[in-house]
Amino acid sequence: MVEKVERYIYAVTRKLPEKQRKDIEQELRSSIEDMLTDRTGEEKPSVADIEAVLNELGDPSLLADGYRMSKKYLIGPQNYDTYFFVLKIVIAAVVFGITLALTIGFIVEPPQSLGDLFGSYMGSTFGAVFQAFAWVTIIFALIERKEVSLDREFVDGEKWSTDKLPALPGKESLIKPAEAIAGLLFAILAVVLFNYADHLIGIYIMNEEGITRITPLFNHVTFRSLLPIVNIMLAVGVFKELLKLAVGRWTVGLAFANLFFNAASFGLFFFFIRSAGLWNENFLAFWAEKGFLPVGSDPLILWNQFIVGLIAVVAFAMLLDSLVNLVKAYKNRVYR
Repeated sequence: MVEKVERYIYAVTRKLPEKQRKDIEQELRSSIEDMLTDRTGEEKPSVADIEAVLNELGDPSLLADGYRMSKKYLIGPQNYDTYFFVLKIVIAAVVFGITLALTIGFIVEPPQSLGDLFGSYMGSTFGAVFQAFAWVTIIFALIERKEVSLDREFVDGEKWSTDKLPALPGKESLIKPAEAIAGLLFAILAVVLFNYADHLIGIYIMNEEGITRITPLFNHVTFRSLLPIVNIMLAVGVFKELLKLAVGRWTVGLAFANLFFNAASFGLFFFFIRSAGLWNENFLAFWAEKGFLPVGSDPLILWNQFIVGLIAVVAFAMLLDSLVNLVKAYKNRVYR
């Protein structure tokens, strides 16, 4: 009985900005207690009484809307804290990634002057930060306008009832912010690296004077032709981590979305990594020249065997991630 009240309060307050939740929770609990007292007097309220009061209060989503201000905004208060939090993480990751990539580039190929170095750094950083700001804002604005949510307890047009209340989340279903942030940082750094410094991914030849030569991993021409595929794959990863941050716990909806995103990412990854002409022949020949491969072996055959193994590992990791999080969602009965 008490649990259903707590579930109702949770369903309302989780849709509100963090700073409002405590006060509204107290106000709502007091209102429910007063309504129960008016209905039953001194008698202990029954399950039917509680359900009647909660049904009278109505859909938690609509009640939460009533606590908010006007909806004339690009990103509303229910999403603004998450938006600003994500934006700070994304911009920090982009600046770090650009700085790292350009620093390595400047070490390998020093600029002609300090002015060239500063101009190149500021231009690249400003452009990347602007794109990051624009894409994060667009994503959250679309979520706001389309009212897309993996957090909803019922579908549009369906009559609300107390049976639609979400379960109180168990500890296992909660998503640690650090987990989602780490995934987001990794994806953003990969975006920066692949778009601005793919030629720096490879083998570094060094001596006492520093870096003398880089043997790139990729065939530059082929890689640039496949860059849209890479960016879509990384964008899927970024969006998945943003959803994990926004929802904050493993719901069944989020777990199935995670399964879909993993499947899409793996399909794109498989297409990319098996593309003909992707690998730089000099990179493969380097290992044979240095004696790291068996005498008489074909570097290309060995590399293909390594790629097949890598594909198997990635497939297993994504499948395991999908299944584990589906189990978390169902085990904790957080259905939508």
